[in-house]
Amino acid sequence: MLNRDKKTQLEWRLTAAVAPSLELQQLAKKRNLHPVIVKLLAQRGLQDLASIENFLEPRLADLPHPQEMGGMKEAAALAGQAVITGVPIVIWGDYDVDGTTGTALLVSFFQELGVEVIYTIPNRITHGYGLHVDLLHDLAPSKSEEQKMLLITVDCGISANEEIVAAQKMGFQVIVTDHHEPPTGGSFADAVLNPKQSTCTFPTEELAGVGVAFYLACGIRQYLRKEGFFNEKNREPDVRNLLDLVALGTIADMVPLGKVNRILVKEGMRRIEQQKRPGINAMLAVGGLLNSQKSLISALSSEDIGFVLAPMINAAGRLAEARLAVQLLLSKNQEEAMPLAQEILSLNNSRKKIGQDVYVRAAALCKEKNINSNCLILNGDFHHGVIGIVASRLVEAFHLPTILFSHETDPQGRKVLKGSGRSVPGVNLHAALEGCAETMIRYGGHAMAAGMAVSEELFDLFCTRINEEIGTQVQAGHPAATLAIDVEAEIDEIFSHEGGRQFGKQLQLLEPFGPGNRSPVFSAKRARLIEVKPIGVDQTHLKVSFQCNGAVQRGVGFGLGPYLPALYRDNKPTIAYSPMANRYRDVLNWEVRVIGIQFPQATEG
Repeated sequence: MLNRDKKTQLEWRLTAAVAPSLELQQLAKKRNLHPVIVKLLAQRGLQDLASIENFLEPRLADLPHPQEMGGMKEAAALAGQAVITGVPIVIWGDYDVDGTTGTALLVSFFQELGVEVIYTIPNRITHGYGLHVDLLHDLAPSKSEEQKMLLITVDCGISANEEIVAAQKMGFQVIVTDHHEPPTGGSFADAVLNPKQSTCTFPTEELAGVGVAFYLACGIRQYLRKEGFFNEKNREPDVRNLLDLVALGTIADMVPLGKVNRILVKEGMRRIEQQKRPGINAMLAVGGLLNSQKSLISALSSEDIGFVLAPMINAAGRLAEARLAVQLLLSKNQEEAMPLAQEILSLNNSRKKIGQDVYVRAAALCKEKNINSNCLILNGDFHHGVIGIVASRLVEAFHLPTILFSHETDPQGRKVLKGSGRSVPGVNLHAALEGCAETMIRYGGHAMAAGMAVSEELFDLFCTRINEEIGTQVQAGHPAATLAIDVEAEIDEIFSHEGGRQFGKQLQLLEPFGPGNRSPVFSAKRARLIEVKPIGVDQTHLKVSFQCNGAVQRGVGFGLGPYLPALYRDNKPTIAYSPMANRYRDVLNWEVRVIGIQFPQATEG
């Protein structure tokens, strides 16, 4: 039996404090920075004026040049000549947020150039990830016309050599833009943009697929400029207007937010706040982020993207057609955008219900699993569109790499198990899959997330082999299930003025948060609970209230329902928490999001 209680006991690790430099102290005084914000800046290595300013106000001028990306010369020339000579262009995207935003980005870019462009995205259920020869046949140029067409992939294609060769035989020239791990034999495409290629010297490997697509647009614009394409008739596009899409896809795909991605996302979030793209603005409206005057209730956060906007976009591809999301992102006005936004909102609500059902059934199966496994593998009659989301929830619950498989039937009538996996820090899931490639029909992805297909006959062997491969990585026991605490700070310190409004505004300066710049977590040893009660359909969450500076500070603990009996016995636990923006009736309130609970003695319920 898999012991859930044992797995959910996180080891709290307090990050070492770093003394602020004289420059940081002077800046803090000048900008009236909160003492806890100063501690966070110092802890993250931001001690001199230049690094602090570059972090707080990153500049587009500091982005690497497009020509620094391997393959850009060939890709930009191929696409640029297609624009000049009128060669039809097909954009082939993936069905997730990264793929749909990247598809919308390139379609929007080419449309602004006045170019004929069509796009296609395979159905997640009927076709699955990547290029498909049967769909390519429907798009291929007529043999009688002997016309060439240009095929550009977005967020896929790096491992699709068989399909690329087939496409080339049909009359396509192929540009692959991708960010997944390349195969050892390289790609047969006419041009390839992927910063993970061993020959690529681009300053970062960690662009999202939409980020690679953005750089292609920049490279094409530069090529056309040199060719004298732009004039009074052919206006030069402002690629900065595409950064709202880059921000959406990059945050959703959870790639590390190093220097390049931070610049792209920070500026992209500013663009979203300007509310100039009707499709995104419609999502802001139906997602409850706008007030009655149709303005943002507060500054946009990475959490708004990750938990409000991205799931809506994803729901289109999970339960219906991802094309709906692209149509929404390409909408020309609010009248066109709002019905589509309402439709994908409805799909997202359905996705939540289906996901909860699958999670309950998957969690029940966990009771039968061996606690000594290095990873959690479940298969069942699960909806394929939500298994990745449920795998993520199970990783949070059990702190083990998790793969969920749904049952599918291939065109030949054979039973195939299609899986979606999520990993934990320290375990490279893609590398583990590479180590047992002979047990799978296909696979792809990256360190923290991957997809695969396995025949029914080889499923048991796959389970054995992947467990061995992950075991080799962790070497001894399970990866440490830890909760990193940035700073010890009592609730009174954070929520000292106007319910934390001052601190919340300064915390937003550190946005965007994500891998490489995670949202800070604090611990409070003297938290005093004055109210706690279960909430949610299945009573798994907690509504809490703390005594704070003579007032009441409200909060919530998602998934912490099992602690309720212990909290009734002891109302002074040590808590791990983060400030949380709560918008209600056009008003922003900062609340306490409780992440973890500890007691002086082992009294957990």
